[in-house]
Amino acid sequence: MKNWIVYILAFLPFLSFGQNLELSVSKNPVAVGEEFRIDFTLDGEGTGFNPPTLNGLRKISGPNQSSSSSMQIINGKISRSQSTTYSYYVTALEEGELKIGEASITSNGKLIRSKVGIMNVTKANPKTKSSANYNIAENVYIKAKVNKRNIYQGEQIAVSYKLYSKINLADINISTLPELNGFWKEDIETKSTPKLEVIDGVRHNVWEISRFILTPQKSGKLNIDPMEINVTVQVKKQRNRRDPFGDPFGMFGSYQNIEEKIQSKNITVNVKDLPEGAPENFNGAVGQFEIKSSVDKTTANANEAINYKLTLSGNGNIHLIDNIPIDFPSNFEAYDPQKKDKTFSTKNGIAGSVEFEHLLIPRYKGEYTIEGVGFSYFNTKTKSYKSLNTQDITIKVLKGENNENSYLSSEELQNNNNSQAFSTIKADTKLERFNNSPFNKWLFIILVSIPILAVIAYFVYLYFEEKNNRNPVLRKYRKSLVFAQKRLKKAQKHLENDEKEQFFEEIEKSLWNYFSNKFNVNMADLSKDTINDYFNKNGVTETVINNFTSIIEKCEFCRFAPSALETEDMKEVYEKATAVIIEVEQDLKKS
Repeated sequence: MKNWIVYILAFLPFLSFGQNLELSVSKNPVAVGEEFRIDFTLDGEGTGFNPPTLNGLRKISGPNQSSSSSMQIINGKISRSQSTTYSYYVTALEEGELKIGEASITSNGKLIRSKVGIMNVTKANPKTKSSANYNIAENVYIKAKVNKRNIYQGEQIAVSYKLYSKINLADINISTLPELNGFWKEDIETKSTPKLEVIDGVRHNVWEISRFILTPQKSGKLNIDPMEINVTVQVKKQRNRRDPFGDPFGMFGSYQNIEEKIQSKNITVNVKDLPEGAPENFNGAVGQFEIKSSVDKTTANANEAINYKLTLSGNGNIHLIDNIPIDFPSNFEAYDPQKKDKTFSTKNGIAGSVEFEHLLIPRYKGEYTIEGVGFSYFNTKTKSYKSLNTQDITIKVLKGENNENSYLSSEELQNNNNSQAFSTIKADTKLERFNNSPFNKWLFIILVSIPILAVIAYFVYLYFEEKNNRNPVLRKYRKSLVFAQKRLKKAQKHLENDEKEQFFEEIEKSLWNYFSNKFNVNMADLSKDTINDYFNKNGVTETVINNFTSIIEKCEFCRFAPSALETEDMKEVYEKATAVIIEVEQDLKKS
């Protein structure tokens, strides 16, 4: 066995791990007399480059050697790569099929050969080199790609817009962003540097201009709009040989910029309705999820705070889930949850977790059970509904040390009050005749009625307050303005720090969440059409509706082009967003 290991280690230096010498050309086909480039690229370093045979080609220069290297850090591991390129600049001499012979090079002690290339040479075209007739569309194009075309409502897809270019570009500007109506979109950060890809033997520079995670808000045939881009190409002017003051030898090249607008093709996605038979607690969650609950303590004194945490994790439209209803014991005072969004964007969707932290204060001694929380979602892999439940949590509340009565159980508290009440009765009583004056009689009735009515009003208030707290729809309606104001405060901080992209994101979310909470609309069903329908039904004026939707549209645009607005304009957007929510509230009160 040891001998085999020695033989393998001795043979390792002579092994080649997938190295190749790749042939590529800058253009195919070409016209007679048209200049183009031939590249031979080696993964790594090599020596003794043997050039190819270039029959039928006139060599202008070459081989021109260049090298590049890159380093990546993934999960703490550093990987390095290096490549060497040998380039030729040539022109075709005659029409027909032309063969580029193989080249070879020695790397790691092994001779590596390239493949033979075939070029198609067409007739000479006098307009080929004319910058006035230069066809950019043949050399530059944009493609939109989606990872899925047949999905369910609420199921996420990824759309990528990539720019492909066979030539060097002087400038790239996005002229029109896709509207993506019917989708909730999440922008994914892309790299600004291009990658090199060989397509049909031709080298292309490829930029990923934009990538979005889309969540369909309605069913049917939804269009993914094209993206429009303005590209600028520097083209060498055709030399005028008759000009005595020109450049007769082509030593001092003169260039001009040519601009052209290109766009991707429209893509249609088929969005299916979710199947029937959804559980009662289904709130539009689509993907794969897990849920768990926990408390920081299971034994506590009365009036001592307990932290209850509900964690939802997985991948899908998790970022659109605003709250999960929970029934706490009636003797527990429960505050509104604090939501911690720990989601992150991947190339194909949103993943991570969302935490809902509830502050609980038990008021009386005893043993209480927080029932398990139910959560349902539609599983896109099994194409069926799944229901999850957390386990029940038992909390033991002990008697405190300060005010003894406030820490007793309800039964002990009642017995204690009764004993104290009877202890104040005196054995010896002297009765006197009561004054039968009508004034004193009515005064007595009023004085006795006031505390009774106060107690009745207090219990009525507690009844409706508990009923409202049990109704998540009504609670969200009442808290909609408060939640919106909290998000606007976050937006104000981003404004002060000149964080434009985060500012517009918070403004947009504050309006969407305000509308969702106010009218109990699922995040997956939100759209501008939904806003118009609900506002019109509830008496919101057309002017306020237009102001509301225009601010959302402006935020959507500026999230992808934040440099378009200055700080003063951002202040104006903030003031308009604050004002339009107040205007909606006023219109709703009038209706």
